[in-house]
Amino acid sequence: MQENEFLDILSEHLSNESKWFLFILQQEGKPINKELLKDMANESFLNRNNEKGISNNEPLIPSRHLLDIHTARLEGAGLVDVEKLGRIRMYSITSLGKRLLEYIATAK
Repeated sequence: MQENEFLDILSEHLSNESKWFLFILQQEGKPINKELLKDMANESFLNRNNEKGISNNEPLIPSRHLLDIHTARLEGAGLVDVEKLGRIRMYSITSLGKRLLEYIATAK
């Protein structure tokens, strides 16, 4: 399997929420705890909707349950690194995650 085929499969199967998480992690360039990641993704998502004139005020990630699901998927796919500091989990984007975002941006 070639790299582009692999990246195409990842981009097709990655949820919209997970893509927002990767975008936020790349934009910040430093590890972010899970709750802050959720808040930043929700804020960015709502701002983007407002810019597009979409009046949907529903958050991207409305619950802790969905947050746990999407972060676990990213971790399992190797798109984020997780560092545990006591009970806090700090998330950062991996080189594969960065490459996937580049691929998604150029594929559009």
